[in-house]
Amino acid sequence: MPAPAKSDALLEAMRAELERSLAGLRVPGSPRPYYLLYSLRRTEELVLQAAHGSLLRRRHRTRNHLGADVRVGSHAFDNVMDGGLDDEAEERESADWLVAPDDLEPMALRCALWKLTQLKFDEAIADYYDHRKAMVAEYLRDEVASFTREAPTRHLEALDTAPLPIERWAAELVELSKVFLDHPEVYDPELSIRADRIHRWQTDTEGARVRTCDLWLEFEVRGWVLTEDGVYVEAARSVPTRSVEALPGPEGMRAELDAVLAELAELRDHSSSPGAFIGPALVSGQAASTIFHEALGHRLEGNRLVARGETRTFAHKIGERVLPEGLSVFDDPTLERHGDQALWGSYRVDDEAVPAQRAQLIDDGVLVGFLRSRTPLPAHALRPTDSQKREQPRSNGHGRTAGTQRAMARMGNLIVEGDPARAKTQAELEAELVALAKAQGRRHALVIHRIRAGETSTDSYDFQVFKGELAHVERLDVETGARERVRDLELIGTPLSALHKIVGFGGVPGIDHGYCWAESGSVPVGGVSPALLLSEVELQQASRTGFHEPLLPPPFADDGSRGRRGGLRERGRRKRR
Repeated sequence: MPAPAKSDALLEAMRAELERSLAGLRVPGSPRPYYLLYSLRRTEELVLQAAHGSLLRRRHRTRNHLGADVRVGSHAFDNVMDGGLDDEAEERESADWLVAPDDLEPMALRCALWKLTQLKFDEAIADYYDHRKAMVAEYLRDEVASFTREAPTRHLEALDTAPLPIERWAAELVELSKVFLDHPEVYDPELSIRADRIHRWQTDTEGARVRTCDLWLEFEVRGWVLTEDGVYVEAARSVPTRSVEALPGPEGMRAELDAVLAELAELRDHSSSPGAFIGPALVSGQAASTIFHEALGHRLEGNRLVARGETRTFAHKIGERVLPEGLSVFDDPTLERHGDQALWGSYRVDDEAVPAQRAQLIDDGVLVGFLRSRTPLPAHALRPTDSQKREQPRSNGHGRTAGTQRAMARMGNLIVEGDPARAKTQAELEAELVALAKAQGRRHALVIHRIRAGETSTDSYDFQVFKGELAHVERLDVETGARERVRDLELIGTPLSALHKIVGFGGVPGIDHGYCWAESGSVPVGGVSPALLLSEVELQQASRTGFHEPLLPPPFADDGSRGRRGGLRERGRRKRR
């Protein structure tokens, strides 16, 4: 659709206030601003949730938020220290002045920017002198220049303002959710559609003029069952898209719902894991993508290489082998799809007004680069050809923020590719898995199909570990070939050790998506990876609290017998607890 008439007027208003601020913000004896960036985000948020034939939630709102990056001093030395990781922007006074006027009237917008810029300027002056103090009081080993020089970006997209089909979606969810009336054994069921549509305007003192439009959509089915040993276990399916047309219709939604009901039945009939595990594992592409995201991706974010509180796991490993031969890794936000699936981490211009670019990170197992924002990298994190140049390599378009925090280098679409000549079939990987377990004298190996969520720690105060919550894992008896689904397990590991234990890869690539949290907030990301064979993984027992069944069944399933009936499995006499 064509852009609203106000779009250009908004950029003009932002540019005018930007020029006025750059010229007028002066404090005798203090550094002047040398760079300013303004951003405006208009976010349309939708949440629809249904269960038992009822619409539980209908939340639809639009919010307008401002952003301002004020830098004083020079490109060589300014107010930003530690790559901006410790800014704690949400705790500052300026965080209370980020709301833009609802009607986006240009003069009201300029007034809001004027107030925000004054506060940001005051904070920048204070930060500048704190940075100077640190230069005297500490030995900053990885101190680098403060900000790269970039060519101005001109990128203006049409803004989609078509109404979302809320009424149709709500009706479809309500009708489909009646299925849960036949499954009282499913606790807290939910069918949901979530949407975020963001219109973004950016301009800076280097001449950037950016206007973008993005839509993220997700259909999700979720539910819980109570197992015989008193543990609530969850099953979920989701379908992420980037367009209204790609969201599944009633038949596609029903297929996802049936898959969740089937999985809940399987989970209810399986016991908890017998305990912690160590041994070989075959990890599907979706789960492998999560491992790469947590163990590798966050540690290749360039801002972490200059922050005092970070461990910089890979900072001195440029040119060294960090993965097996045949595996390469890159991050490419310009990729919108992989096969027939949309990628959630796609964008055209980052939050520092730099065009999105493919960043090669690992080539045939050798580390060759990092995700870069406009924060320069230390010399030891550059390839020899780069470090010999007079100018610091520029940003590769990965400066991202959720809006409030300072932008930093973040993942977009992290893609792991395997050399087809070295890739193995699923059957070959499973045969090698069994052989590994037998060679290690182990009775069991694991097949990990899905990881629900992951987390990691990169700061120097904590242990360098990552963790993945397993959604679907099977224990394989290597003698009999029997497979048993086990639950209540978490994958744990240290990054270098985990990556070193990859001994094979192949199969159909798996795709992952979600929101990634870090110091610059929550941003949508995507990931692609082939299946991995690891010679050793460690799993720990997840913390689980025991519960008893409710004393009464849900009202729609009460037949007066004081027992629960359900479609997943019929129960006989209720057990005493």
